[in-house]
Amino acid sequence: MRLIAFRPEYQLTVEDEKNRLFYQNFGQMQQATNLPNYREDWAAALLQVRPGFSILSDMQVVNQVNQDLLAEFQAVEQLIVQRGVSMVAEVHVPGLPTRRCTDEITTSQAMPVRQFLNIWEAEQFLDDLTPELAPGASGL
Repeated sequence: MRLIAFRPEYQLTVEDEKNRLFYQNFGQMQQATNLPNYREDWAAALLQVRPGFSILSDMQVVNQVNQDLLAEFQAVEQLIVQRGVSMVAEVHVPGLPTRRCTDEITTSQAMPVRQFLNIWEAEQFLDDLTPELAPGASGL
């Protein structure tokens, strides 16, 4: 894995062999009022993957974010969709409202997302996806 960004609020890495991004939120994201490098970090990471890439997103820590940041998160989501994401696997802790937080961010871009309870299951799911089964792939 190659590190793209390591900030107090999050980290973003690229796994070239799997054409995959790994994103992880940290506790400081809950108190963040601005993320000056967030969009640029994502743009840099997206340049490192090919269309059809996947994202493994560890959302186990954050169960709320500043509502003022929603527009920034949605702008990044649009970049992700435009780059050609095939699947996003989000990991949430059972019983915590982290999924509600991510559902607020998801817009009409219809980013393909599946939720999991642990990193291993999410990664296994992404590893098992074949190009023929990926959303948007032609069946020919």
